[in-house]
Amino acid sequence: MAIMDSRVQFNTDGTPFDCDLENGATPVALPNSIDLGVTGRDPGQGEPVYLNIVVTETFTDGGDAATLSLAVRSDSVEDVHVTTSTGHLVTPPMLKAALVAGNTFSYVLPQGSQGNTYERYLGVIATVATAGFDAGQIEVWLGDDPVSNRKVYADATN
Repeated sequence: MAIMDSRVQFNTDGTPFDCDLENGATPVALPNSIDLGVTGRDPGQGEPVYLNIVVTETFTDGGDAATLSLAVRSDSVEDVHVTTSTGHLVTPPMLKAALVAGNTFSYVLPQGSQGNTYERYLGVIATVATAGFDAGQIEVWLGDDPVSNRKVYADATN
């Protein structure tokens, strides 16, 4: 098992990403990107890598049909651009009803040979649709296992 640290997190210093975003607003990049070192590197080096998401604060408002989607994209620059970067994975829209504190989601990233070539920096882009959210926070990182296979501890309790 690999050690997971801030280098595989898309949040800043373990701070959850605040999804107080409006419907139809420009998609927003999560604050951190991951440096793969070079263009063309497979993030899992032949092994599966998972985009893991934990809801740390229940999403509110937005109506029952409000959704959040996340996209893994790569770029040649550290500030991964929301539209001109290379797409690799888009999560299905997650309904507000599923975005409850403690819920987890995991999606396997395509390996380097199964899709678009990975550029040097990986980032995650958040998109809200149908209605906006007034509150809701998530933590997002890459891991060698889906999050549902691991115990998730609150910050500073492990």
